Amino acid sequence: PATGLDPRLRAAMAALAADGREPLEGLAARVGLSPQRLRALARRQLGVPLARWRSWQRLSRAALALGEGCSPAQAALAGGFADQAHLTRWMRELTGLTPSQVLPALRGAAVQAGRRAV
Repeated sequence: PATGLDPRLRAAMAALAADGREPLEGLAARVGLSPQRLRALARRQLGVPLARWRSWQRLSRAALALGEGCSPAQAALAGGFADQAHLTRWMRELTGLTPSQVLPALRGAAVQAGRRAV
C-alpha cells in the first residue's frame, strides 16, 4: 500500500505521475535525497527500479487516452512518448502487446465504465 511508503518516495512518485519528465537528479533534490538513494529506496519499497515504475505510469496515461478515444499518436503524446512508434516499442516491451492489439479491450472497458456510470 502507498501509505507504507517513505514520504519522500511518495512525493517523488506523485511528481512523476503528474509530469514524468523531470530528470532524476532534480526530482531527488526536490525530495531531499541523492539520486542513488532515491533509486535504492524505490527498488526496496516498490520492488522495481523507479525508471521502470515511471515507464508504467507513462504507459498507463497513454492507455487511458486510448480508452477515451484518442488516436495512438495522440495517446503517445498524452503518455509522454516521443511518437506513436516510441509508445508501441514500450508497450510491446512492458506488456508483449501493441497498442492496436489492446485498443479493442481499452475501448470496450471505457464503454463498460460509461454504462456503469449511467
